Amino acid sequence: MSREDTSIALYYRVAETVKGRIASNRYAPGSILPSENALALEFNVSNITLRKAMALLVEQGWVVRRRGIGTLAADRRDERIPLKITGNFSDWVDSAVNQRLGLAVEVLGISMVPCPFDVARLMNVESGSLIWEMRRLRKQKGNPVSFYINYALPEQVHGVTKKDVAKRPFIDVFQEKTGLKIHRIARQVEAGVADLDTGALLGVNFGAPLFFVTHTYFSCENAPLLVTKMIFRGDRYVYSGDTFLDRSNPKTG
Repeated sequence: MSREDTSIALYYRVAETVKGRIASNRYAPGSILPSENALALEFNVSNITLRKAMALLVEQGWVVRRRGIGTLAADRRDERIPLKITGNFSDWVDSAVNQRLGLAVEVLGISMVPCPFDVARLMNVESGSLIWEMRRLRKQKGNPVSFYINYALPEQVHGVTKKDVAKRPFIDVFQEKTGLKIHRIARQVEAGVADLDTGALLGVNFGAPLFFVTHTYFSCENAPLLVTKMIFRGDRYVYSGDTFLDRSNPKTG
């Protein structure tokens, strides 16, 4: 394997490559992986480096060791959570919350903070002015899969508690408490990687792939009401959506 990028540890690059092979079904669920000697030879790394990579994959649940059999690829097919991109916001909520998969919410804190510059721009408020902030983790089987930060004007969410949002979508709570109706959502999605802070929150290593999603919610009068920043683990979520072509228009073909 290439060693041109020395900023990323060899064992981590090996682990990420094996993980990709499992995710792409090159190593099918339940199949026995090549021996450590064979993999070390393929990746041109020492056995010590290879063992460190495999230990990381065991820790992350991507492979399982069976005495007398070898190292098997774990079955992760049912653990990726589809986020639907459609015109119906309930599809987004249902897919992100996905009660069927047992996603639980941990409210980390509700507080007043100086408004970040990018949120101030979206909310049309002065940067640094106090804004209401709520931080939450979504977990599957006790493991964090996504991190949410909600921002709102303090006067609009006065009295919202952790209990209110522990088992209900915050959007429902907000509309119920304020009497305001959300008419439009502006969505921005970016691909990125984990830094030390987000990695610690989501239980992933530095450099792990993430989805960064920002929602800005607008009233019928097109006034910004809320901003929600979401960070999704790239190994636990996949975006899905439908595109319908107008077949009466030859330009679409």
